[in-house]
Amino acid sequence: MQCLIPLLQQRLGKASLVLSLLFTSTLAHANIAQEDCVNIHSQQTLIEQYIEQAPYRQALASKPKPFSYSVDQSYQRYLDYAEKLIAQRNPRAMMACPISTQSYQLLAKQHQWIGKPKVIQLIAPFELRHGENNKAVLLIHGLTDSPYHFHDLALQFYQQGFDVRTLLLPGHGTAPSDLVKVKYQQWQQATDYAIQRTLKDYQEVYLGGFSTGGALILNHLITEPNSAEQVQGVMLWSPASEASSGLAWMAKYVNWFSTWLDKEGDVDFAKYESFPYNAGAQVNALMKQVSKRISKADNLPEVPMLLVVSEHDQTINTQASLQILSQWHRPNQADHLVYYGDESSLDAGLAKTILVEVPQCTTASCSAVKHVAHTATINAPSNPHYGERGYYRNCSHYLSDLSLYQQCKQGSKVVKGEKTEANLAQYPSLQRITYNPYYQQMLASIKTFIANTANN
Repeated sequence: MQCLIPLLQQRLGKASLVLSLLFTSTLAHANIAQEDCVNIHSQQTLIEQYIEQAPYRQALASKPKPFSYSVDQSYQRYLDYAEKLIAQRNPRAMMACPISTQSYQLLAKQHQWIGKPKVIQLIAPFELRHGENNKAVLLIHGLTDSPYHFHDLALQFYQQGFDVRTLLLPGHGTAPSDLVKVKYQQWQQATDYAIQRTLKDYQEVYLGGFSTGGALILNHLITEPNSAEQVQGVMLWSPASEASSGLAWMAKYVNWFSTWLDKEGDVDFAKYESFPYNAGAQVNALMKQVSKRISKADNLPEVPMLLVVSEHDQTINTQASLQILSQWHRPNQADHLVYYGDESSLDAGLAKTILVEVPQCTTASCSAVKHVAHTATINAPSNPHYGERGYYRNCSHYLSDLSLYQQCKQGSKVVKGEKTEANLAQYPSLQRITYNPYYQQMLASIKTFIANTANN
């Protein structure tokens, strides 16, 4: 079949180049085409092959014309650009993905999609619209993630009468290799556009960010006071405030000599599993920037904050996030903390002026969870991919031991929780939990926060 390529080039001339590239890509990924985003998770041998062969780690060569991120560009034009980017750069964009969230169902009706869902339809940035509306929530995902991570929360905000927008940060939605050279300033540029465009289109706006998305929102509000005056409230889930590892600062120097911190099979359609050093270096630089600006600001924006954090977060230093909340707080400002941990570990003075909730387990499945992980706060237990009975298992912490990795991925007696040192020592097949066992309580907290901050 390869001999057909020169013949095509000879017959069609320069126009055949694109055809040749597409044809070669199709041949190279012929075995991948037999997979879908669900059945791959039951094929351990293939997953291990993908760790070595990296079919999903490298983005495809094609690339659309860059988006200007000018606030004059409509959000629909941005969404069209992002969809084209994913289609051209993601090696499995058109892969079948039989996962149907309620947000997907709304989008399918809105766009008149037919047939089984495809990866591109689940990870692309999206809008859920009511028609004529004056209020919206803008949601920004975390490092290595995609807008799929907000399918659950987007539905809840939509049902409360908000239009919902999501953003795809540069370097995401394609393949991990696109994070090798990205700069956090590119993430900030996209975030600034999305916030300013949404404030232009709506009168009542809430901003929500997970992890890196939270840091980008804070950075915008500190540097753009006009935006801050128009925002009703900011909701942060496990925001990137300071790395839990004291060695995070080394990432930018290691990046000079090595590209990858982790190499995995990247079989999670919604999130990169392979992780380049540069990605860590960029988010570390962003966190330092935000921390510096908050500590030196004479007048921080008077924007109410809802903060959702876990005491045992192994990615972000939760104490640093709590410090940001304390610095951000103003008298009579309706700030709200949802804390998954031991209440005694909180500053006793925090609850005097800030509404603090420490949810308690109400189900047996919740009681079995060994601490809420960084990866867990925004996904519902019912999520078909990341939920309690979801197809995906986060086992990257066992990459150095493939037998433990396989046990975590395929075993029937897997404990779920955060990958603390104590948990890893006690539970040899710990799955890092990817859903929030307190999700329903959190939704109630969000409704309270909005009721306390919305325009009347």
